[in-house]
Amino acid sequence: MTENILIATDGSKHSERASEVGIDMAKLFGAKVTALYVIDTSKEYASLGALETKESGSLIAGIKSNLQSQGEAATGMITEKAKLAGLTANSVILEGHPAEDILKFARDGKMDLIVVGGIGVSGLEKFLLGSVAEKVVRNSKVPVLVVRAD
Repeated sequence: MTENILIATDGSKHSERASEVGIDMAKLFGAKVTALYVIDTSKEYASLGALETKESGSLIAGIKSNLQSQGEAATGMITEKAKLAGLTANSVILEGHPAEDILKFARDGKMDLIVVGGIGVSGLEKFLLGSVAEKVVRNSKVPVLVVRAD
């Protein structure tokens, strides 16, 4: 039985479409929605830490604040739509490695379904960049629904 649906978002249009599908599924099952945004500390501002200057500290804080705001906006949009649909919803923002933290949160939170957006990367781009959705699909112990925006 599907009682808890995790909608992982990065705030992109692809994630927005995935959130719509996730909310529709939650309505169908009468499930609770959790919106999750992971601030990716493996890139974005992590490399600036090596600079160890006063300026890099304030730059890192600014980037982190910006990403926190993006996460709040993305998860807030999902929880608002879910609540308007009559669902119970909450949002969570974590810092770390997106795929790993999505999987850990799903496991620890006893999620029944993970919904993520997929951008359809292929070939060299996938090899070089990797895909959060692909890593989640390959390593999840619970069902994963990947929603493409197109």
